[in-house]
Amino acid sequence: MRAIVFDQYGGPDVLHEATMPDPVAGPGQILVKVAATGVNPADHKWRAGMFAGFLPLQLPHIVGYDVAGTVAAVGQGVTGFAVGDRVAAMLHPVTKGAYAEKVAIDTASAAKIPDGLDFVKAAGVPCPALTGLQAIDEVIQPEKGQTILVTGATGAVGLVGMLTAIRRGARVVAAVRRSYADEARRHGAVAVIALGEEDWAGAPFDHVFDTVGGDAVAMLCRHLKPGGKIITAATTPIAPTGLAAQPQMVAVRPDGAQLRTLLEDVASGRIPVNIAKRLPLAEAAQAQRLMEAGGLRGKIILEP
Repeated sequence: MRAIVFDQYGGPDVLHEATMPDPVAGPGQILVKVAATGVNPADHKWRAGMFAGFLPLQLPHIVGYDVAGTVAAVGQGVTGFAVGDRVAAMLHPVTKGAYAEKVAIDTASAAKIPDGLDFVKAAGVPCPALTGLQAIDEVIQPEKGQTILVTGATGAVGLVGMLTAIRRGARVVAAVRRSYADEARRHGAVAVIALGEEDWAGAPFDHVFDTVGGDAVAMLCRHLKPGGKIITAATTPIAPTGLAAQPQMVAVRPDGAQLRTLLEDVASGRIPVNIAKRLPLAEAAQAQRLMEAGGLRGKIILEP
Protein backbone atom coordinates (compact mmCIF):
# COMPACT_ATOMS: atom_id res chain seq x y z
CA MET A 1 0.00 0.00 0.00
CA ARG A 2 0.95 3.67 -0.34
CA ALA A 3 1.73 5.48 2.90
CA ILE A 4 3.40 8.68 4.08
CA VAL A 5 6.37 7.96 6.35
CA PHE A 6 9.44 9.55 7.83
CA ASP A 7 12.78 7.81 8.37
CA GLN A 8 14.23 10.47 10.65
CA TYR A 9 12.88 13.28 12.80
CA GLY A 10 12.86 16.73 11.24
CA GLY A 11 10.85 19.27 9.27
CA PRO A 12 8.03 18.59 6.81
CA ASP A 13 10.51 17.61 4.09
CA VAL A 14 11.35 14.35 5.91
CA LEU A 15 7.86 13.11 4.98
CA HIS A 16 7.80 11.02 1.82
CA GLU A 17 5.61 8.48 0.09
CA ALA A 18 6.61 4.84 0.46
CA THR A 19 5.28 1.41 -0.40
CA MET A 20 4.58 -0.45 2.84
CA PRO A 21 3.29 -3.97 3.51
CA ASP A 22 -0.49 -4.24 3.51
CA PRO A 23 -1.80 -4.50 7.07
CA VAL A 24 -3.81 -7.57 8.07
CA ALA A 25 -6.81 -7.62 10.39
CA GLY A 26 -5.74 -9.63 13.43
CA PRO A 27 -8.03 -11.02 16.12
CA GLY A 28 -10.42 -8.32 17.28
CA GLN A 29 -9.48 -6.01 14.42
CA ILE A 30 -10.98 -4.70 11.20
CA LEU A 31 -9.07 -3.83 8.04
CA VAL A 32 -10.18 -0.44 6.71
CA LYS A 33 -9.68 0.99 3.26
CA VAL A 34 -9.01 4.64 4.07
CA ALA A 35 -11.18 7.28 2.41
CA ALA A 36 -10.04 10.30 4.46
CA THR A 37 -7.40 11.11 7.06
CA GLY A 38 -7.59 13.96 9.56
CA VAL A 39 -4.47 16.07 10.11
CA ASN A 40 -3.90 17.07 13.73
CA PRO A 41 -1.39 19.45 15.39
CA ALA A 42 0.23 16.50 17.14
CA ASP A 43 1.14 14.94 13.78
CA HIS A 44 3.93 17.40 13.06
CA LYS A 45 5.08 17.29 16.69
CA TRP A 46 5.66 13.53 16.43
CA ARG A 47 7.48 14.11 13.13
CA ALA A 48 9.69 16.81 14.66
CA GLY A 49 10.68 14.52 17.55
CA MET A 50 8.96 16.48 20.33
CA PHE A 51 7.95 13.26 22.11
CA ALA A 52 10.99 11.14 21.16
CA GLY A 53 12.56 11.39 24.61
CA PHE A 54 9.80 9.40 26.29
CA LEU A 55 7.91 7.77 23.40
CA PRO A 56 10.43 6.93 20.67
CA LEU A 57 9.00 5.70 17.38
CA GLN A 58 10.12 2.74 15.32
CA LEU A 59 11.33 4.21 12.04
CA PRO A 60 10.24 4.40 9.29
CA HIS A 61 6.98 5.54 10.84
CA ILE A 62 3.58 6.15 9.27
CA VAL A 63 2.11 9.42 10.55
CA GLY A 64 -1.35 10.21 11.87
CA TYR A 65 -4.20 9.53 14.29
CA ASP A 66 -7.55 9.89 12.57
CA VAL A 67 -9.15 7.89 9.74
CA ALA A 68 -12.48 7.26 8.09
CA GLY A 69 -13.13 4.58 5.51
CA THR A 70 -14.78 1.29 4.61
CA VAL A 71 -14.28 -2.09 6.28
CA ALA A 72 -12.49 -4.37 3.81
CA ALA A 73 -11.98 -7.40 6.08
CA VAL A 74 -12.72 -8.52 9.64
CA GLY A 75 -10.44 -10.45 11.95
CA GLN A 76 -11.13 -13.47 14.11
CA GLY A 77 -13.76 -12.94 16.80
CA VAL A 78 -15.02 -9.63 15.46
CA THR A 79 -18.69 -8.86 16.05
CA GLY A 80 -20.59 -5.67 15.38
CA PHE A 81 -18.68 -4.81 12.20
CA ALA A 82 -18.96 -6.26 8.69
CA VAL A 83 -17.30 -5.79 5.33
CA GLY A 84 -18.72 -2.66 3.72
CA ASP A 85 -19.41 -0.77 6.95
CA ARG A 86 -18.38 2.89 6.99
CA VAL A 87 -16.25 3.54 10.06
CA ALA A 88 -14.03 6.14 11.73
CA ALA A 89 -11.38 5.71 14.39
CA MET A 90 -8.56 7.27 16.33
CA LEU A 91 -5.38 5.22 16.12
CA HIS A 92 -2.55 4.96 18.63
CA PRO A 93 0.16 7.15 17.09
CA VAL A 94 3.11 5.07 18.33
CA THR A 95 2.00 1.74 16.90
CA LYS A 96 -0.17 2.70 13.89
CA GLY A 97 -0.42 5.50 11.38
CA ALA A 98 -3.34 7.05 9.50
CA TYR A 99 -1.55 8.58 6.49
CA ALA A 100 -2.02 5.42 4.44
CA GLU A 101 -4.36 3.64 2.04
CA LYS A 102 -5.22 0.88 4.53
CA VAL A 103 -5.05 0.40 8.27
CA ALA A 104 -5.88 -2.37 10.75
CA ILE A 105 -7.93 -1.04 13.65
CA ASP A 106 -8.90 -2.52 16.99
CA THR A 107 -12.68 -2.70 17.06
CA ALA A 108 -12.74 -1.07 20.50
CA SER A 109 -11.35 2.08 18.85
CA ALA A 110 -13.72 2.15 15.87
CA ALA A 111 -17.25 3.50 15.40
CA LYS A 112 -19.72 3.25 12.56
CA ILE A 113 -20.33 6.51 10.73
CA PRO A 114 -24.00 7.56 10.89
CA ASP A 115 -25.99 7.92 7.69
CA GLY A 116 -25.74 11.42 6.28
CA LEU A 117 -22.20 12.06 7.55
CA ASP A 118 -19.49 11.88 4.89
CA PHE A 119 -15.98 10.45 5.25
CA VAL A 120 -14.31 13.86 5.12
CA LYS A 121 -16.15 15.29 8.13
CA ALA A 122 -15.96 11.97 10.00
CA ALA A 123 -12.17 11.95 9.64
CA GLY A 124 -12.02 15.37 11.30
CA VAL A 125 -13.72 14.18 14.47
CA PRO A 126 -11.85 11.49 16.47
CA CYS A 127 -8.74 12.92 18.16
CA PRO A 128 -9.87 16.50 18.83
CA ALA A 129 -13.40 15.57 19.86
CA LEU A 130 -12.28 12.72 22.11
CA THR A 131 -9.73 15.03 23.74
CA GLY A 132 -12.35 17.64 24.57
CA LEU A 133 -14.88 15.08 25.79
CA GLN A 134 -12.47 13.10 27.98
CA ALA A 135 -10.88 16.22 29.48
CA ILE A 136 -14.27 17.41 30.75
CA ASP A 137 -16.18 14.19 31.45
CA GLU A 138 -13.36 12.10 32.90
CA VAL A 139 -10.76 14.52 34.29
CA ILE A 140 -12.40 17.79 35.31
CA GLN A 141 -15.87 16.35 35.94
CA PRO A 142 -17.51 19.74 36.61
CA GLU A 143 -20.58 19.93 38.78
CA LYS A 144 -23.78 21.66 37.78
CA GLY A 145 -23.51 25.41 38.24
CA GLN A 146 -19.72 25.53 38.37
CA THR A 147 -17.85 28.00 36.14
CA ILE A 148 -15.27 26.61 33.73
CA LEU A 149 -12.76 28.68 31.79
CA VAL A 150 -12.19 27.15 28.33
CA THR A 151 -9.36 28.67 26.31
CA GLY A 152 -9.47 28.30 22.54
CA ALA A 153 -13.15 27.46 22.95
CA THR A 154 -13.99 27.73 19.25
CA GLY A 155 -11.22 25.35 18.12
CA ALA A 156 -11.78 21.66 17.38
CA VAL A 157 -10.78 20.53 20.90
CA GLY A 158 -12.01 23.50 22.88
CA LEU A 159 -15.46 23.55 21.29
CA VAL A 160 -16.22 19.95 22.25
CA GLY A 161 -14.87 20.68 25.72
CA MET A 162 -17.14 23.70 26.03
CA LEU A 163 -20.23 21.87 24.74
CA THR A 164 -19.53 18.92 27.06
CA ALA A 165 -19.21 21.22 30.08
CA ILE A 166 -22.48 22.96 29.18
CA ARG A 167 -24.19 19.58 28.79
CA ARG A 168 -23.13 18.78 32.36
CA GLY A 169 -24.77 22.01 33.58
CA ALA A 170 -21.61 24.07 33.97
CA ARG A 171 -21.25 27.72 32.99
CA VAL A 172 -18.46 28.33 30.46
CA VAL A 173 -16.35 31.45 30.13
CA ALA A 174 -14.61 31.28 26.75
CA ALA A 175 -11.17 32.81 26.15
CA VAL A 176 -10.74 33.25 22.38
CA ARG A 177 -9.46 35.75 19.85
CA ARG A 178 -11.68 38.81 19.76
CA SER A 179 -12.89 37.92 16.24
CA TYR A 180 -14.28 34.60 17.54
CA ALA A 181 -16.24 36.09 20.46
CA ASP A 182 -19.65 35.98 18.78
CA GLU A 183 -19.09 32.37 17.74
CA ALA A 184 -18.28 31.39 21.32
CA ARG A 185 -21.46 33.06 22.55
CA ARG A 186 -23.54 31.29 19.90
CA HIS A 187 -22.29 27.96 21.24
CA GLY A 188 -23.33 28.82 24.80
CA ALA A 189 -20.51 30.72 26.53
CA VAL A 190 -21.93 32.95 29.26
CA ALA A 191 -19.00 35.38 28.93
CA VAL A 192 -16.06 35.85 26.58
CA ILE A 193 -12.51 37.07 27.21
CA ALA A 194 -10.39 38.39 24.33
CA LEU A 195 -7.41 36.10 24.83
CA GLY A 196 -4.13 37.99 25.06
CA GLU A 197 -5.93 41.34 25.32
CA GLU A 198 -8.09 41.20 28.44
CA ASP A 199 -7.87 39.97 32.00
CA TRP A 200 -10.85 38.56 33.92
CA ALA A 201 -12.72 40.74 36.41
CA GLY A 202 -15.49 38.30 37.37
CA ALA A 203 -15.80 35.61 40.04
CA PRO A 204 -12.99 33.02 40.21
CA PHE A 205 -13.19 29.94 38.00
CA ASP A 206 -13.89 26.52 39.47
CA HIS A 207 -11.72 24.82 36.82
CA VAL A 208 -9.77 25.60 33.64
CA PHE A 209 -9.66 23.60 30.43
CA ASP A 210 -6.89 24.97 28.22
CA THR A 211 -6.14 24.25 24.56
CA VAL A 212 -3.71 27.13 23.94
CA GLY A 213 -1.03 27.37 26.62
CA GLY A 214 1.43 30.22 27.17
CA ASP A 215 1.59 33.40 29.20
CA ALA A 216 -1.85 34.78 28.30
CA VAL A 217 -3.47 31.61 29.60
CA ALA A 218 -1.27 31.62 32.72
CA MET A 219 -2.55 35.12 33.54
CA LEU A 220 -6.17 33.92 33.37
CA CYS A 221 -5.37 30.83 35.44
CA ARG A 222 -4.52 33.13 38.34
CA HIS A 223 -8.28 33.51 38.76
CA LEU A 224 -8.73 29.82 39.64
CA LYS A 225 -10.33 28.94 42.96
CA PRO A 226 -8.23 26.94 45.43
CA GLY A 227 -8.93 23.25 44.86
CA GLY A 228 -9.72 23.72 41.19
CA LYS A 229 -8.03 21.96 38.28
CA ILE A 230 -6.04 23.29 35.33
CA ILE A 231 -6.17 20.70 32.57
CA THR A 232 -4.37 21.46 29.31
CA ALA A 233 -4.26 19.88 25.88
CA ALA A 234 -1.57 22.32 24.69
CA THR A 235 2.13 21.55 24.37
CA THR A 236 3.00 25.21 25.00
CA PRO A 237 3.58 25.21 28.78
CA ILE A 238 1.66 27.26 31.33
CA ALA A 239 4.05 28.67 33.93
CA PRO A 240 2.76 27.41 37.31
CA THR A 241 4.10 30.31 39.40
CA GLY A 242 1.36 31.91 41.48
CA LEU A 243 -1.34 29.47 40.40
CA ALA A 244 -3.71 27.62 42.73
CA ALA A 245 -3.06 24.32 40.91
CA GLN A 246 -0.35 22.73 38.80
CA PRO A 247 -1.31 22.51 35.12
CA GLN A 248 -1.80 18.89 34.06
CA MET A 249 -1.73 17.50 30.52
CA VAL A 250 -4.74 15.50 29.36
CA ALA A 251 -3.84 12.20 27.67
CA VAL A 252 -6.44 11.25 25.06
CA ARG A 253 -7.14 7.62 24.25
CA PRO A 254 -9.13 5.88 21.50
CA ASP A 255 -12.68 4.95 22.53
CA GLY A 256 -15.13 3.64 19.96
CA ALA A 257 -18.23 4.03 22.12
CA GLN A 258 -17.49 7.68 22.86
CA LEU A 259 -16.61 8.29 19.23
CA ARG A 260 -19.93 6.87 18.07
CA THR A 261 -21.78 9.40 20.24
CA LEU A 262 -19.60 12.24 18.96
CA LEU A 263 -20.18 11.23 15.32
CA GLU A 264 -23.93 11.20 15.96
CA ASP A 265 -23.65 14.70 17.44
CA VAL A 266 -21.80 15.85 14.32
CA ALA A 267 -24.33 14.19 12.00
CA SER A 268 -27.21 15.89 13.84
CA GLY A 269 -25.53 19.30 13.77
CA ARG A 270 -25.00 19.53 17.54
CA ILE A 271 -21.22 19.64 17.01
CA PRO A 272 -19.98 21.55 13.94
CA VAL A 273 -16.93 20.33 12.02
CA ASN A 274 -15.39 22.88 9.68
CA ILE A 275 -13.20 21.62 6.83
CA ALA A 276 -10.60 24.21 5.83
CA LYS A 277 -8.70 22.26 3.17
CA ARG A 278 -8.71 18.93 1.37
CA LEU A 279 -5.44 17.67 -0.10
CA PRO A 280 -4.28 14.43 -1.73
CA LEU A 281 -2.31 12.06 0.50
CA ALA A 282 0.84 12.76 -1.52
CA GLU A 283 0.74 16.38 -0.29
CA ALA A 284 0.98 15.45 3.40
CA ALA A 285 4.10 17.59 3.86
CA GLN A 286 2.20 20.65 2.63
CA ALA A 287 -0.70 19.77 4.94
CA GLN A 288 1.67 19.78 7.90
CA ARG A 289 3.24 23.09 6.81
CA LEU A 290 -0.22 24.62 6.77
CA MET A 291 -0.98 23.14 10.18
CA GLU A 292 2.24 24.49 11.69
CA ALA A 293 1.65 27.94 10.19
CA GLY A 294 -1.76 28.13 11.91
CA GLY A 295 -4.59 30.49 11.09
CA LEU A 296 -6.83 27.94 9.38
CA ARG A 297 -10.44 27.93 10.51
CA GLY A 298 -11.08 24.23 10.30
CA LYS A 299 -9.59 20.80 9.68
CA ILE A 300 -7.16 19.71 7.00
CA ILE A 301 -8.13 16.38 5.42
CA LEU A 302 -5.95 14.09 3.30
CA GLU A 303 -7.55 11.80 0.71
CA PRO A 304 -5.80 8.85 -1.00
